[in-house]
Amino acid sequence: MKLVLIKYFLVLIFALGYFQSPAQLYNSDNNRTYNPFERILHRPGQNLHGSLKPLRIDELSEKYNTDSLIQRGLPTTSNNAGILKRFFSTDLFSWDKNNVEIRINPIFNFEMGNDSQTGETWFVNTRGAMVEGKLGENLGFYVDLRENQATLPGYIDEFARQRDIVPGQGRRKDFGENGHDYAQSTGYVSYNAGKWINLQAGFGKNFIGDGYRSLFLSDVAYSYPFFKMTASFLNAKYMLLVSELKHFERDRTLGDTRYPSKYGAFHYLNWNIGDRFSLGLFESVIWAAKDTVGHRGIDVNYVTPLVVFRPVEYNLGSPDNMTMGLNFKYILWKDAAIYGQFVLGEFKFDEVFSGEKWWANKQGFLAGLEIFNLLGIQNFDFQTEYSQVRPYTYSHYQPITNYGHFNQELAHPLGANFRESISFLRYRTGRWHFEFKAQLATKGLDMSEDISYGGSIHKPNITRPADYGHAIGQGLKSKLTQAQLNVSWLINPKNNMNLMMGARYRKISNDQESVSGNYIYAAFRTSLQNIYYEYF
Repeated sequence: MKLVLIKYFLVLIFALGYFQSPAQLYNSDNNRTYNPFERILHRPGQNLHGSLKPLRIDELSEKYNTDSLIQRGLPTTSNNAGILKRFFSTDLFSWDKNNVEIRINPIFNFEMGNDSQTGETWFVNTRGAMVEGKLGENLGFYVDLRENQATLPGYIDEFARQRDIVPGQGRRKDFGENGHDYAQSTGYVSYNAGKWINLQAGFGKNFIGDGYRSLFLSDVAYSYPFFKMTASFLNAKYMLLVSELKHFERDRTLGDTRYPSKYGAFHYLNWNIGDRFSLGLFESVIWAAKDTVGHRGIDVNYVTPLVVFRPVEYNLGSPDNMTMGLNFKYILWKDAAIYGQFVLGEFKFDEVFSGEKWWANKQGFLAGLEIFNLLGIQNFDFQTEYSQVRPYTYSHYQPITNYGHFNQELAHPLGANFRESISFLRYRTGRWHFEFKAQLATKGLDMSEDISYGGSIHKPNITRPADYGHAIGQGLKSKLTQAQLNVSWLINPKNNMNLMMGARYRKISNDQESVSGNYIYAAFRTSLQNIYYEYF
């Protein structure tokens, strides 16, 4: 089956290759603190589709000088300068000749901090590199590699050891007495097949939404192999994404064996209505590579671009995990927008409106406001979001078909059975960046391993205590409070090289415990990806 799909992909490339279009790359700078392209998305009349990330550089370059946006008004230097000067101010290595472009830059994070809760210090030692470029008129590529050794703050260390992964960064193994060793590599090949269609095959992350969180698909979990097709026409953009995911569980008595596979297919259609409003329709399906009937692999029923998943899944016997949703954004004025999402896992009209709180009323919503240049102050930005998801949303009757990958959530990092408010204030002046973040969250945790109260998507929902009477926060109701302040000085905007100092306060409390800690840290790093440590 995989060979058939590969042949189909190649035939499609060559068939559409006749209609040539400039090669393109996706934005490799997705860190929200430094991403230079986030600030242009809330402007009326642009016909951009900012809810599909990473953003495409060629689409942005039709309206903006992307090099100027990346440089952010900071001085640059010639590529003929010495290697030390290039390291701190431009691409470490670049080649642009005979219709071939190549850029090479370092990736690193040298971080140290102190955890007042445990009384221990921690460190992160990340070394790597990224290579990106274009080959000819139609083909773009990107690859990076990171090698890491780290000790971690107490609550992150506990998370990593319980789930056997470092959040968003992959499988861990022991390093020294109390450390972690982990590595990751991402990359893609991108092909513009004509004016309207882009094909991408890669290993990485995707994000659907206009805010900091996504209830559809986020960049919280570890990277995964995927094939993506996007088609732009009139004021609309359509995406088909097919990915192979891993159920991070195996019999340890057998030694090193493969993790079971599952697959995900995702459809998203975004439509810009007028100059200010956009509406997006989302659907996804997760299925196991092997079920009770036998090996399924990539199910061709789900890889057809223009099919609605729900009736297909129903006619297969309803074995798979379906999710649907609605995304919207409205631009209030230049550089300000409200946005939101509604996610739906199950819908049975009588149960939804009965008021009896049926367990399979799997719903959630997100609402946010983002303002750039608040109060007319240049580069002073504000963002706030509220989200809530009912118990058992994203879960399934068997863990392998949950809405997760590598023991983390594909959507919101808190999973389900939670309410969360998270807000940001950001300010930039010259090379200085200031960011304050505040998070307040409530979540219902499980009180035993045998019963699921709907907060963990990794447990089978058939172990629920009852069919009715389910409400957000049920189980061991816990509260999380976090406040964080980071101050950084940007050295090289090409890879977000910066010096940073920060402090974080964290408190978690419930009927069984109340634990708080202060964390102080400093780093010399390149900040390109988002890493999330905001969980229970």
